[in-house]
Amino acid sequence: MSLPAWTEDPESLALTEEQYDALPDQVRKMVEVIDGYVIVCQSGTPEHSRAARRLANHLEAARPAKPCTQVDTDIDVYFVKRRKPGGKLSFRRPDVSVYRCLERGSKVTSRDALMVVEIISPGSVYVDTVDKLAEYAHEGIPVYLVVHLDGDLYVKMIQEYRLDWASRTYRLACTHVDELTLEDPFPAAITFGDLDG
Repeated sequence: MSLPAWTEDPESLALTEEQYDALPDQVRKMVEVIDGYVIVCQSGTPEHSRAARRLANHLEAARPAKPCTQVDTDIDVYFVKRRKPGGKLSFRRPDVSVYRCLERGSKVTSRDALMVVEIISPGSVYVDTVDKLAEYAHEGIPVYLVVHLDGDLYVKMIQEYRLDWASRTYRLACTHVDELTLEDPFPAAITFGDLDG
């Protein structure tokens, strides 16, 4: 049996920002990168995508005119602290991102992010509740929401984590059931029924 190429050449899984930018869009959508190494990501189920889109739509409708914020789904959020001088490319692609308005064509960084949301699908529980929880906190993103689906069909609960700036870790601020009520980054009240379907 022949071994995959990366067993003999681990650098075959590494990407620079320039290499990533040169990839075709359909390939870029399949990966995230941490410390320069490719992480292959699975696409979410239709229910997962629908919940993300509906949550983003409700957040966009609730955002105030000032200060200027944007709400998007599935965009790259580039890590700043992890990529200090000499550091390697690192980014995640949250299901929903709320961030400060930027000039058109600018890359969204963790410095711009006000809140990120991950919707848990089967097989992603550890990554979303351990890896990303630590990564987003280290990057200083103030709010992290973890949306739990019940059998990939309905929103069961949403955990709201808030950054403890002193320790740069998240603390569970609230477990929302039936309705998501936020104060930051701006006030919003969204019933779970509005996200299901």
